[in-house]
Amino acid sequence: MSDDILIALITAGVPSAFTAVATLFQNRLSKKHAARNSILQLIMEDHISVQEGRFPTNFQSVLHEYDIYKKNGGNSFVKSKVDEYIDWFAEQEKHLKS
Repeated sequence: MSDDILIALITAGVPSAFTAVATLFQNRLSKKHAARNSILQLIMEDHISVQEGRFPTNFQSVLHEYDIYKKNGGNSFVKSKVDEYIDWFAEQEKHLKS
């Protein structure tokens, strides 16, 4: 009798555990992709703002989304884009102050 229970638990438990792990992985991946897309969109919006003669306003939002991106396993592609953006933003601030 106990073997039947053990087999039933394994039969039900293994797929359930796999589904739970897959769901967690998918959730993390979704958060990473959403943050990546937000970062790139926010950077593009700021570049357009400057082209239209306005000051960029998304700096804090980019950094916030980048934290989410890193937390969820982000890679170096977005890091290089954010680093470029930080340098670019600093240049925009210099022009505003002068």
